[in-house]
Amino acid sequence: MTKQDQFLYIVQTAILANGINLSSQADSEKHRHEFSATGVLGMLDEAIRASERIPENMGAYDAAHEFCSHMLGHLQESEEKASGKRLDVPYWFAR
Repeated sequence: MTKQDQFLYIVQTAILANGINLSSQADSEKHRHEFSATGVLGMLDEAIRASERIPENMGAYDAAHEFCSHMLGHLQESEEKASGKRLDVPYWFAR
């Protein structure tokens, strides 16, 4: 598998697991946009674009972690809460 393939595999798996997890929570309506078909399709479109921009010196897992931490709202909220600062879009896939 290429690094791009690995990245897409990791991101796709994380999105699926995330959707299952979020849909089973009591406050699932709050995050419905993350696991709806429209939300997932938009995120996958961004994942394909990001997969083509992974820096040479970055591994697939690290890129997928940065991508998911930014694109999955509740993960971004958790990381921001833990760090005490707002997360910026990672430079390598920012528009």
